[in-house]
Amino acid sequence: MKLPAPFALMLLLYSSVFSPSAFAVSSVDFEIKGVSGAIEDNVNSYLSTISTPKGNNYSYFESKVRKNIIESIQVFGFYQSETTVNLTLDDDELIVFIDIKLGDRIKLAKVNIRINGEANNDPAFSELLSTVSLKSGTYLSHQDYDQFKAGITKLALARGYFDGKWVQSEVRVSIKKNSADVDLIFDSKQRYVFGDSVLSNQTKSETVVSELATFQLGQAYESHLVAEYSLALFNSRYFQSASVVPDINARKDGKVPIVITVINHPSNTYEVGVGYLSDVGFRGTLGWKKPWINNRGDSVSAEFEYSTVQQEFTFNYDIPIEDPITNIAKIQFGYQRKDNEDTESKLFTLQLQRQFELESKWLRTWFVKFEQEDFTQASQVGSSIMVLPGVSFARTKQRGGVDPYWGNQQLFNFEVASRYWGADINMAKIHSRTKYLRSVDRTHFFTTRVDLGAIYVDEIESVPASMRFFAGGSQSIRGYQYETVTPVDAADAYIGGRYLTVGSFEYGYQFAEKWRIGLFVDAGTSTNDFSEPISIGVGTGIRWMTPIGPVKVDFAVPVNSDTDTKYTFHLYIGPEL
Repeated sequence: MKLPAPFALMLLLYSSVFSPSAFAVSSVDFEIKGVSGAIEDNVNSYLSTISTPKGNNYSYFESKVRKNIIESIQVFGFYQSETTVNLTLDDDELIVFIDIKLGDRIKLAKVNIRINGEANNDPAFSELLSTVSLKSGTYLSHQDYDQFKAGITKLALARGYFDGKWVQSEVRVSIKKNSADVDLIFDSKQRYVFGDSVLSNQTKSETVVSELATFQLGQAYESHLVAEYSLALFNSRYFQSASVVPDINARKDGKVPIVITVINHPSNTYEVGVGYLSDVGFRGTLGWKKPWINNRGDSVSAEFEYSTVQQEFTFNYDIPIEDPITNIAKIQFGYQRKDNEDTESKLFTLQLQRQFELESKWLRTWFVKFEQEDFTQASQVGSSIMVLPGVSFARTKQRGGVDPYWGNQQLFNFEVASRYWGADINMAKIHSRTKYLRSVDRTHFFTTRVDLGAIYVDEIESVPASMRFFAGGSQSIRGYQYETVTPVDAADAYIGGRYLTVGSFEYGYQFAEKWRIGLFVDAGTSTNDFSEPISIGVGTGIRWMTPIGPVKVDFAVPVNSDTDTKYTFHLYIGPEL
């Protein structure tokens, strides 16, 4: 049957306007007026949870918008708001115009906050109560209420009040009076103490685990001591993973047992490193560690370093005294062979060390070194025996893991030789290195480094070649060949210096997530009388941030060199600090 023209037109309009496909919406855009700052952010956050409307069911969508707006505003204490919502369809985009009038804000009338139980006399709870913003006469903020309540609960668990519970926690709002009353009453009950520590798995490291404990049986429970214990185990050289947790379900008679789980490092671990420097050629390192060789926690390690100008082997035997991380004795044997420019040297070293971490986090090391060296330095041929007692202090602080954005590194070393205890000469040597790393917005990085050193001796020629100061190279003044910034003799051969002064400044710009470009200037000298000009090198480099540390490529040129060196190129992997 053929419909009359007017009816056919009406049917066409109805199908084109009211069919679900005509109202299909691909995106929603909210335009909000009347609020700003944190309130606007919260409104947007609530609205983002609403699903895009399907078909033409806009009444339900609009009701969800209104409901979420009311809830998001009430968080800040606005219970008398007025909201206008208008919907407009632009092609397949739904535009939601929202105009909010906040109205009066609820004020707090009566505020009753109490801590019952043993926590009532706990200074940590007193400190938290002193910072509460829920006070009579201030505006109601459900966010402040929830944060304070969560803070009490968190503190109770951290301080060992595992039976604590909220006796009363409510906010009563009177829109008519435009006010609210708050009741928060927490009963902490008793505070638990540390019970027995239990190893959950068999390990030969029970002695080490016990020595690293940060708390004692019967001591009042504190969660940060548990975290520090876990971190100490993990940072030790013995375990590849460690976990320390309270067994709250097994608490009894005021004590909570502690469960310790450790996974030992493999019996042997190996490390390999490679690099290339234009001044010394290929560089490679091979390291080996055996985390422990007995139940006491003694360990051994060895490292071999190779380059065309220097080869070095070091063997270490570590003995834990009290704390296997910060309080150890070390026996070290080393051999070094060097053939670089005007230096040839063969050095044997035996060193006894006693390391101890101070409360200030400085690692102090007392040591005695026995060195025997045969060397040729320029035209000088010599052989020496040195007995060098001394002390060193070292500290490294950083934030950011393998890719730090902030940090300090400081090293100070003092050693002395005397004929009274078997050395060939009377001598004292001081050497220090300081390095600072700072950043702005994790985008702009600034690194400074200062090396200072001095040897107090009658004649520099009496000092073994390995103990004299040389500058130049990838870790010194880039742009100059390795150890070529140093005093020379009448034949222009390098003889080594009595004093060392080197400074460096580097700016890094992070232009991609894992990539950074650097600009740097290094300057300094190794000298006997400071008569030489300061050597300056400038350059640029690229840094690739990897999970094992940055891969660095540097290109540098000397500014005032009278040598044939036109540039130096450095490729190496290593931490910033």
